[in-house]
Amino acid sequence: MKKTLFLLISLSFVLVAQAQEPLKPVPQIPDPPALSQSENDSIAEFYTMPEIFIGVNEREEKYLRDMNVLRNRILRVYPYAKATAENLTIMNANLEKMETRRQKNAYISRSQKYLETEFKERLKKLSRKDGRILIKLIHRQTGNTTFSLIKEFKSGWSAFWSNNTAKLFDLNLKSEYHPDVDLEDFYIETQLNFLFYSYRLTNQQAKPPIDFNALRKKWEAQIGNTVAYPAELKE
Repeated sequence: MKKTLFLLISLSFVLVAQAQEPLKPVPQIPDPPALSQSENDSIAEFYTMPEIFIGVNEREEKYLRDMNVLRNRILRVYPYAKATAENLTIMNANLEKMETRRQKNAYISRSQKYLETEFKERLKKLSRKDGRILIKLIHRQTGNTTFSLIKEFKSGWSAFWSNNTAKLFDLNLKSEYHPDVDLEDFYIETQLNFLFYSYRLTNQQAKPPIDFNALRKKWEAQIGNTVAYPAELKE
C-alpha cells in the first residue's frame, strides 16, 4: 500500500520538477514530522495513550484530539502542496519556451526522474490519510485537482488508471477543496489558518483566494450554536 501511495502522489508532483535551467531555485521542502503512533494508520489505537485535555467534556476532548491530529497531518503535507503551486508557474513558463512536443515530453520525463530522487523517501513517510489531505491541499493551492494535473501532463488513460487504483486505497484524485460547503474542508481551512497565525506554516494565497472571515461568518450562521462549529472560533 505504501508503495502504491508513493506512485500515486509522486505522479501528482510532475508539476513541481524543474527544467535544466529553472527560472528560480527549487523551493526547499523540510522533512515532514515523524508519524506519532496515534496517527500511523498501521498501529492499533490501544497501543497509544490518548492525550488528555483538562476542563473539557468528552465530546470536546474528542474534537480537540481530532483537530490536533489534523494539524499534524497538515504540517506534514502542506509544504508539498505549496511547492506544487510555486513551481507550477516555473514549469508553465519553461514549457512555453519549448517549440515542439518532443522537447516538452523530454522535459516532463526529466522532471519525473528528478522527483523520484528528490521526494521518494519523504513521500514514503506519508500515510493514506495524509495523502487524502495532500490531494485536497493541492487543489486549494493550484485550483486544479490532482487527477486533472496528471491528465494534463500524462495520457488520459494513465490518469484513469491512477484514479481507479487510488480508490482502492480510499484516495480519490478528483477530490476538490470547498471549505464553503464541505464541513471537513472548513475544519482543514480553520486549522490551516491557525498554523499560519502561529507562524508554524508560511501562508500562501489559495487559488482562487479564500476570504476566511467571510467563510467563518457563513458557517457561524449555519452551525454557530452547535458542537460542530470549530472550538477555536468560538468566543
